Amino acid sequence: MAHSKKALGLALAATVSILVVEVLGGLWTHSLALLSDSAHVFMDALSFGLTYLAIVFAEKPISDSRTFGLHRLEVFAALINGLTVFLIALVITAAAIRRLHHPQPIHTLPMLSIALLGLAVNLFVIWKLRPLLGEDVNVRSAFLHALGDALASVAVVAGGVVIYFTGAWVVDPAMAILVAAVIFVGVYGLFRDSVQILLEGAPKGLEKDKIIAAVEDIAGPGAARDLHIWSICSHIRSLSLHVVLPEARMKDQAAILAEINLSLERKFNIVHTTIQIEPEGGSLSHA
Repeated sequence: MAHSKKALGLALAATVSILVVEVLGGLWTHSLALLSDSAHVFMDALSFGLTYLAIVFAEKPISDSRTFGLHRLEVFAALINGLTVFLIALVITAAAIRRLHHPQPIHTLPMLSIALLGLAVNLFVIWKLRPLLGEDVNVRSAFLHALGDALASVAVVAGGVVIYFTGAWVVDPAMAILVAAVIFVGVYGLFRDSVQILLEGAPKGLEKDKIIAAVEDIAGPGAARDLHIWSICSHIRSLSLHVVLPEARMKDQAAILAEINLSLERKFNIVHTTIQIEPEGGSLSHA
């Protein structure tokens, strides 16, 4: 966890630095492609920041008034910042469409230099996060964000090269629209996942039937009842469940409970569980 926190802090600092450089560089060179890429970088900075905060919040003790801690702040921040990025991308797209009809010259060499610097920073972040992919699901998410931004930077660099050698100014707004389209897709996913968490829907990728099957492999056919799965935030999954056992197996309920919890953690990354074991003939045995 400490290594992940340090690497994410470094990645966040590097990303925020290139964000500032790309915004100022986009305004100076009049490049909408750079400004669009800076909005994409902002999404990455948001991802790294939220992941870093998730690790910080996980280290803080819970309180009597907030028994789950402050993990849900991550989701609210994601919604607010996702809306901000969406509006920025919308403004850039509108400007790019106008510039497609009336291309304007840009300072190509500085624009290309800044785009290459942005690509270099993205590759540095990928290099720092790659050794930690197995430590934390949030680090894997941040790594994928950095990889996506590196690809967007490649598109901007390619556009800059084309403009430098051909003088085709129309390529700049075209690249801006391409990167904005990537942003819209990312924002849609961010909103979808955040709303799913706030509505306490089942976490993405978890199938109820497979969880029931894993439990009943241990407890026996028909043992799993009244299953509920939800997320506290992007990396904490919760589950509540009733397990009905034959009277003869009730003496082994502690061992069965431990085995179920271990299976849920290993197969589904569910570590926060509330499991009630009841004998057959109880209130849920005929549910």
